[in-house]
Amino acid sequence: MANAYDRIIGYDTIKAELMQISDMVKNPDIYRKIGAKLPKGILLYGRPGLGKSLMAKCFIEDCGLKTYTLRRNKSSEDFVDEITKAFRDAGKCAPAIIFLDDMDKFANEDEDHRDAEEYVAIQAGIDEVKDKEVLVFATANDIRKMPPSLKRAGRFDRKIEVDVPSEEDAHKIIAHYLSEKSLSEDVNTEDLANMISYNSCAELETIINEAAIYAAYDRKDKVEMEHAIKAVLTMKYRVPEDYNKTPGEEERKTAAHEAGHLVVAEALKPGSVGLVSIRVTGSEHREGFIHVCKEIDGEDDIMVSLAGKAATEMFYPEECTKGCSEDLDRASDAIRDYISIDAGAGIALLDVSVSKFSKMSENYVARNEAVVHAELERYMRQTRSILYKNREFLEKTVEELMSKGTLLYSDIRRIRESCG
Repeated sequence: MANAYDRIIGYDTIKAELMQISDMVKNPDIYRKIGAKLPKGILLYGRPGLGKSLMAKCFIEDCGLKTYTLRRNKSSEDFVDEITKAFRDAGKCAPAIIFLDDMDKFANEDEDHRDAEEYVAIQAGIDEVKDKEVLVFATANDIRKMPPSLKRAGRFDRKIEVDVPSEEDAHKIIAHYLSEKSLSEDVNTEDLANMISYNSCAELETIINEAAIYAAYDRKDKVEMEHAIKAVLTMKYRVPEDYNKTPGEEERKTAAHEAGHLVVAEALKPGSVGLVSIRVTGSEHREGFIHVCKEIDGEDDIMVSLAGKAATEMFYPEECTKGCSEDLDRASDAIRDYISIDAGAGIALLDVSVSKFSKMSENYVARNEAVVHAELERYMRQTRSILYKNREFLEKTVEELMSKGTLLYSDIRRIRESCG
C-alpha cells in the first residue's frame, strides 16, 4: 500500500525517523501508555535543494493534522503578527502542526545577531503551546543563523541533518528521474551516477531534464547517453556546448597528464574514477579534468596528485605544463599536512605546518621544506613505479582519450580489464 513517504527517494534513515514521529502523532495512546512524549519540535536542516520541504510535506500528509504554514513573504511587522496568530490558532485547534519553512530566512540577520523579532515571536509561540498537542516542524538551510535559545531541546527536540545523497541514493534518484523520460537503451545509470559529486537532488533532476531538452532539440524520440553526457559536461563542468576541437599534440599532452592521474588512482583504489576528459572546462578554459567518485586520502592522494606530472614526463621528458606545477603544489601542501599530523611514514618530524608567512627563522623554514622535498621525491618514485607497472593501461587510456575526448566509468573499467 502506497504511503506519503514513497515520494522521497533514498534517505531511508531520515524517512524511518519521520515515520516514527508520525506514528506517535497518529497513535498517541500507545506512546502515552509507557510515558513517551511527542518531541516538542522537529528541525530538518541542510544545504538547499536536498528535498527538506518535500520531506516535511510528506510528514504533514502522513500525520493528517490541520497545518499552519509560515513562509517569509511579508514585511517584518506583518510577519511577526502572522507568526503570533498562527501559534494562537494552532493552540485552539489542537492537535495541529505549525510548519516553519526555511526558518533561517525568517529574519535578515547573521549568526552574530540572533535576537530578531521573528525568532522571539517563534520562541514565544512555542512556549505558549508547549502544553497543547501542537507539533512545530521547521526546515532550515543554515541553522547557525538562528539563536541557540530557539534551537535548544524543549523547543526543537529532534534536529535531523539532511546531507547530500549517498552513492546508493544517487543511483535511486537518477533511476527515478530517468523513469519519467523516454530513454534509449544505451543510457547507463551507473555511468551517470559516477560522473559527478551530487550536491543536491534538485541538481540531479535538473541535469536529467537538460538531457531531455537536448534530445528533443535534436528531434530524437528518446534521450540517448550522448545527451546525458552533454548535460553533465555543460552544467557541472562548464564545457562549452559547441566544443568540437580536433585533438592535436597539445591535447595528447593533456591526455597523458589526465591518464596518469586516472591510472594511479585506479591502481591504488579500483573503481575510484568516474570520469576523465581532455576537453576544456570552466571560465578559464583549462584543458582536461578528472572526477574521483570514491574518496582517496592520505599517501594515496599524494601519489594521485603527482601522477599527472609523472605521466607527462614519461611521454614528454622535457615538458612540464601548468597542470604539472599545480600538481606539485597540491602534493607539497598535502605532504605538509600529512607529516605534520602523524609524522607520515615515521620520518623525523619537524613542524612543517609552518605557514610561508610565518615569522620563523629562514633556517628553520628551510629545514622544514627540505623534509617536504625529500618526501616529495620519495612519493614521486613510488608514483613512477606504479605508472611503469601499468604502462599498457596508461597508453590505452591516452589513445582512447584522443579518440573519444571523454571516458566514463564503464570505459575505464573496460580498458582496465583489457590490460589484465
